[in-house]
Amino acid sequence: MSQSTKRYIDLVYGPALKQPEKIAVACGDYRLTFQQLHERIGSLGSAFRMLGLIPGDRVALLADNEPIHVELQGACLRSGFTLVSLNARLTDPEIEYIVKDCSPAVFIAGKQYADTVRRVGEKCGVTRLFACADGGGLDSYEDLLNSAEPDPDLDPIDNHLDALILYTSGTTGNPKGATIDRQAMTARIMGNAMEMEIGTDEVLLQNLPLFHISCFLFYAYLFRGATCILLPTFDPEKALSIMQKEGVTATNGVPTIIAMLLDAPNIDSYDPAPLRLITYGGAPIDPPLLRRALARFECGFQQQYGMTEAGSVSLLKAGDHDPEDNDALTSAGCDAAGYELLIIDENGNALPRGMAGEIKLRGPGLMTGYWGLPEKTAESIINGWYHTGDVGYRDNRNFLHVVDRRNDMIISGGENVYPREVESVLAEHPAMIDAAVIGLPDPKWGEVVSCVLTENAPSAEELEAWLRERVAGYKIPRRWLRVPELPRTATGKVLKVQLRELFGSSRD
Repeated sequence: MSQSTKRYIDLVYGPALKQPEKIAVACGDYRLTFQQLHERIGSLGSAFRMLGLIPGDRVALLADNEPIHVELQGACLRSGFTLVSLNARLTDPEIEYIVKDCSPAVFIAGKQYADTVRRVGEKCGVTRLFACADGGGLDSYEDLLNSAEPDPDLDPIDNHLDALILYTSGTTGNPKGATIDRQAMTARIMGNAMEMEIGTDEVLLQNLPLFHISCFLFYAYLFRGATCILLPTFDPEKALSIMQKEGVTATNGVPTIIAMLLDAPNIDSYDPAPLRLITYGGAPIDPPLLRRALARFECGFQQQYGMTEAGSVSLLKAGDHDPEDNDALTSAGCDAAGYELLIIDENGNALPRGMAGEIKLRGPGLMTGYWGLPEKTAESIINGWYHTGDVGYRDNRNFLHVVDRRNDMIISGGENVYPREVESVLAEHPAMIDAAVIGLPDPKWGEVVSCVLTENAPSAEELEAWLRERVAGYKIPRRWLRVPELPRTATGKVLKVQLRELFGSSRD
């Protein structure tokens, strides 16, 4: 079957035809060419069918950034199965919740997770358990893959078969499985390939986890025939060494990762000459950090604002990253190709530029819904529009500014306080390290603006004085709390639900 007749995106089919001997995926000393990857994907799909799997069945994976992600996703796309990519940082009870929710036919462990997959799989009644490495008493993934010959280039007719289920990070409650069908996945990957102008001569270093929506960035490079290097877990010194040694032209990160790269001991010896693009997102980035990064890496930067349910929906492109343009640097740019974003009030009416309201959107990468939760799906997707729960506004240039999560907004004494606004001002303080602003119950004010600081942050008195010159009085925190470090998701988002639980709020 020719590439042009495929009804879905095949991650490696085209590059395997055009450049079969080129390295597709590298992880440490392990290397796979596009042809080898193409064959392994074919064998894996055939092996799953020998086990009795049919289109629509789920295959769960618990792994760090390893080539198995690519093999499983490729096989699922080609044969009509659904990959459930689990966050490797979850605890056993959290993994158990997801496995029970999606009922996978197969559960596969990456190199470090055989014991976890065995414990959880047996408890949840999953009988087909495999591991990429010895240990845990599980069957061998390599033996499974080698048990079958590569299949022909299959293409199940139904393009709306689910290709991937990604569970939300759980910042506002229990995780929900966002289902992405083959059509939406194709749109997300091809959209990223176009927006990032990916060439076949690129070398990508994938810092972000593949169990997150950053997988679509990774697959876009693979689809274009680029060489993709995986870091099993992020280490800033190792990342910079790889970037130098391999001539990396593109990489990605969240603000935390960018900060760690800039502060790495070997940053002064790094020559950024080959680097073309750094893509970032996952959490807001403060202008001082972004200016440091722009000056040091001397390459293009692209911000992607998105979510599990819809992919990357708004972009601040490289040409808009003017260090002197603070309004641009604090924005999420303009709508990505194929997407339409609107700002609405509580009654669903569109708001004019400058007025903040909920962001709703529609586009080709939108999920089909939440796995097994039709009521939650109906609440979130109304007449084809996804209601994000994020609060934002448009400026005079039509740039989108994401103010905060609707669920994070604090109502104190009748005034609306957006934590992100306060956090951004705090981040400008010369000695500021890390802070999260949350609302906590208060008998007088309903909620009181509260700030959670790390232990090495400046004093509350110093920060209050800083804020008093820059924000309205009702926005200044009345409570100042300290923790050793802020709890975060794998992509750097602060888990405010944990902070509210820790300090006495249960509104989530």
